[in-house]
Amino acid sequence: MNTTGTLPTATVVPVRPAGPDPRVTAHFHASARLYRRWSPDGHLHFGYWRWPLSPFGRRAMLEELVHQVVAPLQVRAGHHLADLGCGYGSAARLVARRYGAHVDAFTVVREQVHEGMVAGLVDGTYDRVRMHLRDFRDTGLPDAGMDGVYALESLCYGTGHGKDDVLAEAARILKPGGRLALVDGFLLHEPRGWRKGLVDTVARGWALPCFPKLRSFTKALERQGFTDVRVRDLSWRMGPCALHGLPLLALTALRQAFSRERMDPLERAHLRSCGLGILLGMQHDLFRYGLVTATRTNK
Repeated sequence: MNTTGTLPTATVVPVRPAGPDPRVTAHFHASARLYRRWSPDGHLHFGYWRWPLSPFGRRAMLEELVHQVVAPLQVRAGHHLADLGCGYGSAARLVARRYGAHVDAFTVVREQVHEGMVAGLVDGTYDRVRMHLRDFRDTGLPDAGMDGVYALESLCYGTGHGKDDVLAEAARILKPGGRLALVDGFLLHEPRGWRKGLVDTVARGWALPCFPKLRSFTKALERQGFTDVRVRDLSWRMGPCALHGLPLLALTALRQAFSRERMDPLERAHLRSCGLGILLGMQHDLFRYGLVTATRTNK
């Protein structure tokens, strides 16, 4: 472990031509302070409620979602995992601490890499969590080297409704028999009318190319060599934590009303998506929040 306190320089490495969309990095730059209000620990996802967790304890629910995602991977000490779309590396550090795993964590935002490295030095996980400034569709990891791959609300930044590009990379880096687990929001069918406007507005505010469609996504998993594909609907389990967004939105609006500081348009779009995202989550015939697991074929 590096004990000098000196951070290695994060360098951008070559990616495929269809690399990170600059709108994505711009979104995370502009929305950094809003995400920190949501989670001072740096979790960039919603939280999972279960009994006996308090519905008022956002931190515990955010961490519980990480455990819900990682549990199907059957992680043991010494396993090597990949976190695709890691943000500040908060989930990766939690996994390293709790399960004793080694995690390669990927983000395209330079500040997130730096802050993740600093946090790893502070909590002692620096030698088990490697932060990469690299597109998760081209990780640079060796073929069939990972025991498991997971993602928290990040594969939606892949291409198309099936997200084939990122699933292909997950399949490449997984060992035969290795497991993939992820959570995300999925469309069940093409929205129409006012709900199409709702979906488009939410996606645009979060800089998503598009939401994945559940049927397209599961078919893409099969195309990429995954078997035992399972989908678990978590929609109602996410509700208590999602509702935490409402007072935060109100507080941000009040701060803005009494401040001379102008809000970045991308911040404003992000806030709009957070509010409308709660409405979208209530359209259960159109939209589901799901935990998807699959196994890399042994062939």
